Parts: sequence; structure tokens; C-alpha cells
Amino acid sequence: MAAQTRVMLIGSPLTGSLKAGITNTKVPLGLAYLGAVLEEADFSVRILDCLADYHIVQRVSDDTYRVGTSAIGIEQELKVFRPDVVGINCSYSMYEQDSFDVARIVKKIFPETLVVFGGAHSSASPESVLANKDVDVIVHGEAEYTFREIVQTFAKNKKKSALNKIEGTILLDAKGKVKKNEERPFIWSLDELPMPARHLLPMEKYLKHPLNDVGIGKGPATDMITSRGCPQKCSFCSIFTVWKRVWRTRSAKLVVDEMEHLVKEYGVKHIRIQDDNFSLDTKRVADICDDIVARGLDFKWDTPNGIAIWTLDEPLLKKMAKSGYHRASFGIETGCKKTMDQYIHKPIDYDHCKKIITACKKLGIFTVSTFLIGFPDETKEDIQETIDFANDSGLDFSLFYVAQPYAGTPLYDKFKKEGLLRGNQQSNLINPTYDTHHFTGEELQKMQVKAQKNFIRRKIRSMTNPFYSLPWLFYHLRDTNNLHFITKMAKNFLSFKHISFFNKSHIEEYAYDMPDKEQPEQEELTVIQPAKEKNNSEEKISLNVLK
Repeated sequence: MAAQTRVMLIGSPLTGSLKAGITNTKVPLGLAYLGAVLEEADFSVRILDCLADYHIVQRVSDDTYRVGTSAIGIEQELKVFRPDVVGINCSYSMYEQDSFDVARIVKKIFPETLVVFGGAHSSASPESVLANKDVDVIVHGEAEYTFREIVQTFAKNKKKSALNKIEGTILLDAKGKVKKNEERPFIWSLDELPMPARHLLPMEKYLKHPLNDVGIGKGPATDMITSRGCPQKCSFCSIFTVWKRVWRTRSAKLVVDEMEHLVKEYGVKHIRIQDDNFSLDTKRVADICDDIVARGLDFKWDTPNGIAIWTLDEPLLKKMAKSGYHRASFGIETGCKKTMDQYIHKPIDYDHCKKIITACKKLGIFTVSTFLIGFPDETKEDIQETIDFANDSGLDFSLFYVAQPYAGTPLYDKFKKEGLLRGNQQSNLINPTYDTHHFTGEELQKMQVKAQKNFIRRKIRSMTNPFYSLPWLFYHLRDTNNLHFITKMAKNFLSFKHISFFNKSHIEEYAYDMPDKEQPEQEELTVIQPAKEKNNSEEKISLNVLK
């Protein structure tokens, strides 16, 4: 009997600055969906999510840290499982090297193992990814069926040349040139897919993550996805490089089946729906809400990736609130119509936004919106319009970020065309380094921080006004879960911890110095893990050095 083909799926560690906010509170659902499909096809599957080892923090340099499973830990997992195929997620340009480091470890131990890359960055920048000799093939677009065919083909014929014509792949041809095969058709009915293989993940680590219950009332919380894609044309969003601009869903029944599974199997009290556009089909949303109530499921839920405010009305919000909808996260993005028309392209009506925000308040639903500043042509006056709208909108929370030109997006193309890119910059939403035509990255960061602090100060002042605070408290404190949430968010906003998990004190408590010559293949590595000990009758965290 032929041996069962072994497939390991790896989510890489991440390396970056303190301000980058490297952390992990999300379950890697993409890997879990891949694992479920591969198990259905009778392959032996293991998932190694390196960021689940969030307690392992290595200091690489003064302001650079590596978070996740150590190189030695990755080697050990590989040697035990001995995979025939390894899939590595590579979603972000700035963390490309972390994925390459994992690929190098794989090829060092098992040179004949097939290394497959996937993720938004791999799809958007295949030339960069395939320039690395340790990467054999890229999955472009929707991964489940393409990856399954790769594994099936490789199991029958161990030659990479056998993969040359598989739909949805990118690889090098015989002459070393990048070859992009025909795109694989989308899975139009997501009900075809099995439930994510959470049993392959260390779920207890996600549920006990230090930030698991940030932004909610009571935990534990976890993530799920009910749809894929988004038809909007935001110039800064890279998700279309994977899903295009089409939207597909799972049926309401299967969505609630998964919710029930999470509540009963893992004791989940809060579900974060991580869709890019959850509410495009409002009837489906209503059906999900009705089924939650009909089954008597007791949990809260929210939509942290954003919900399309233009799809909402008061009757739908009432159903959502009744089923446990806790917080509406909007992506209004700008209060400047010029910026909206030029860069964001959402059908936003600012008067409608204010009506929906008011309706949410009366239903006890908290409201938050993201706002972006720092588009190439934005002036100080344009940015001030966004700040003014956020302050006057009635939102409970506003989060200000600096727009980033992610590879493969129209915004990236504009930055490149207008000479605003400088090589492989280390930049993110809250620690920007990109300049615009009017501001430097440093100036934009100062404007972002000032806007955030001013919003918080205004919100605190408004809560001292009884004409505002008493009605607000009446609407929101009818649910005891909201009291927990209000207390947490007050502390978080006062300390700015909602922006970054890795503040200086946390890093200094948990990090250890990485030796100057350390490489992924070194044989010894010092790992620090937290352990509790008593001192002066108080419980504190100390560090045990394990060698």
C-alpha cells in the first residue's frame, strides 16, 4: 500500500519594528480551509502556525523583533512530520523574507520537498517570490482546489515539470521565465467547502491570547468567514489580487451551523466575522440573524473588517442587535468628497452615515469607523475635512491611519508613477514612511496621532455632558456585556493600546536578544517563555530561560 502523502501548511513568523504591531489574534482560517479540503482528499495534513507561539519574541536589532516559532522549532516540526509538500503563506510584501526563511529551512532538510507559496503578496508579486530558489510554485487566487490538484499531481509524479499546466499556478518555465497559467474559476458556491479544520490548530492558544478579548465585552472570541471578495474599487485595498472584484457567499444555514459549532465545541462567547463585505446581501444577513435567535445561541458578534454602511437600515439593524450584534465597524475612510471620489470610490452618503450611527446608538450597538489620511494629492484642508467629519459624526470610536500603497493596488501604481516609492520600505498604517506630494511620512504620522488623541479628548469631554452621556448610557447599559466592553475600551483608548500590542514595556518583558550570527539553520537557540511566580504576595510574570 502506498504511503499517504504528507502536507504541512505553515504560517511564518514575522519580523519587524515595535511600532509595526506584530501580533496574532486571528485564527489562520485560510490554512484551516486548505487543511480541510486536503483531509477530504485523504492526505495527511499538519498546520504549523508560527504566530501561535506569540510568547516567543527575539530581539534582532535595537528596534526589530521576530515573533513566533523559532527556527529550531520549525526544523523540529519538519523532521517529525517529514512532509512531501509544504505550503507557506506569504501575504505581505514587508514580511516576504520571513516566508523565504521558512522555505530555506524546508529545502535545507528536505531538498526534494515541494514548496508552494500562496497569499496576496505571492499573487501580486510573483517575480519577486519566484526569484527565490527555494520556492517551487505559487498558488494564484483562490487556493483550495488549486493546491489540492498540486498535491494530487505531485503525489503521482514527483517531478515539478508535471505541474506546468495546472490552473491557478505561477512557476518558472524551462528557460527560467515566470509563467502564469490560466486562472482557476472561482468556487461560486462556498457551501462546497468543508468547515475549516480547526482541529489541526492549537485553538487554546488563540482563545487564551493576551489580546483575545480586546474590543469586545466577554471572551473568548474567535474568527470566521462567511463570504469572499468585495465588488468595491478602493484604490488602497489588495484583496482583489486574490478574490478579484466578485463576491460569493456561504448559505445562512451553514454560517449558523459553524457559529453553533464554535459556541458548543470551544466555548466561544464572541465571534468576529472577518468578511470583506458581509452585508452586501441584506436578506442573507437577516436570515443569519433569525436563525441565531431561533436556535437560542447565546453569543455576541461583530464585523471588525467593516460593514458596508450604505447597505444598512433600521429594520435590519434591529434584527442584528437582537441576534447579538455588538459593534458596527464602518469603513467610511474619509470625510472629504474629493478624496472619496478620487481614491476610495464607495457609495457613501454622509447624511445616511449619521442616520445609521444614530440608529445603532439607540439599539445599543457600538460604532467605530476607520479613516485614512495621506493619499498622494491630499492637502491639509482635505485631511481636516476627514477629521471634522469623524468628530461630528456621532461615532463612539474613530481610528485614524495613514494610507499605504500595497503592491498590486491602484494606489501603489500611482505612488510608483509619481516617484513616491523608495525601494522596499518598512511602512505600515501607524508607522508610515511613504511621503506624499504634500507631506513626509513623519509629518503624516504626527497628524494621525494628533487626530486620534483629539478625537479621544473630545469623546471624554462629551461624556461629562449629561445631555449626551445619560441617553448614551441608557441605550448601551441595557446589556451587561456592554459594561465590560466600556470599561476595557476606556482603558485601551486612554493608553493607546488599541493601536499596538507590542508596546515597549511588553517587549522588554518577554524579548531576548538574538545572537548576531544567528541564522535559521543554527543548532542552538535560547527561547524565553513566561512563567508565573509569587513575590511579596503578588502574582507577577517572570522569565525562565530555557536552553
